[in-house]
Amino acid sequence: MTPPIDQEAIDLLTDTLIESNYDIRSTLRVLFNSEFFKNARFARLKSPTEVVVGTLRLVGGAEFPAPGIGDLSRQPSYMGQDLLNPPSVEGWHTGAEWINSGSLMRRVNFTAELVGDVERPGIKSLVERLQSQGDKSAEKVVDGCLDLMGPLEVQPESRVELIQFVGEKGEFGWSSPEQTEESKARVSELLQLIVSLREYQYA
Repeated sequence: MTPPIDQEAIDLLTDTLIESNYDIRSTLRVLFNSEFFKNARFARLKSPTEVVVGTLRLVGGAEFPAPGIGDLSRQPSYMGQDLLNPPSVEGWHTGAEWINSGSLMRRVNFTAELVGDVERPGIKSLVERLQSQGDKSAEKVVDGCLDLMGPLEVQPESRVELIQFVGEKGEFGWSSPEQTEESKARVSELLQLIVSLREYQYA
């Protein structure tokens, strides 16, 4: 039997539930305000289904059945999670078992292809928000993208590398159609890099 990760957290919630006469609202209040709940953010690896659904929600355009929807529904299977066919009655094992060389490549390719399409409604909206904010420096565009995609918290060295990558071509320009198209392409490349980061794979 696997021991609990945080027995003190379990004891706190158990005591709260009993002392509040089994009031769920009081228990949830303690849970949501606790440090162990806040620290658990980005500590769990997303399942393939969470990767697919989360990315589709981000990019938009898949709200209604359309050509290609069948392939999208099969993507979790390609990443190791056949939704209607679990390996046993226990369901799927989670965590690092989701990741191997093949499934990781599938995850990155799937997400990068979708976020790289600036014509998708979600990505178009993201670019428009960046444009409306007038963000021109590489640092502000990177931070804006990370914020709009999660918000995502990435390692400082990853953030520096992202800024250096998009900063090679200077500031972003939104004042003319030509500048806007070039900036869109640069944002597309940036988003593809962001979804390939370790942090995007965690929830």
